[in-house]
This record gives sequence, C-alpha cells and structure tokens, in this order.
Amino acid sequence: MYVIGDRKHGEVIVLTDPHDGEYRTRSVHRPGESFVLPESVGAKVELEVDSLLSE
Repeated sequence: MYVIGDRKHGEVIVLTDPHDGEYRTRSVHRPGESFVLPESVGAKVELEVDSLLSE
C-alpha cells in the first residue's frame, strides 16, 4: 500500500491491492475529508487529508 500526499494537486492518493507490478485499487481524497486505511494494515487507522497536506 502507498499513501501519496500530492500538495501540488491538493489530494491524497491511496494505492492498494498490488498484483503483477500494478496497484488494482486507487482512491483519491480531497481536503476536508478523512479516510480509513484498509484492514490489511492490521489496525484501524484514520487519516485526515488536511493533516497530510499541511506543511
């Protein structure tokens, strides 16, 4: 899994479910939103986009 904070475009991209060198699942989150990482992390982890994009 990758969590990418893209400050230039003001979004957080989460890539999951790798298969054959590619990620099959891509979700995009925008400022003001929060999201929970997939259960495969092993714990409930909720992140806020604003916190990830702040400098």
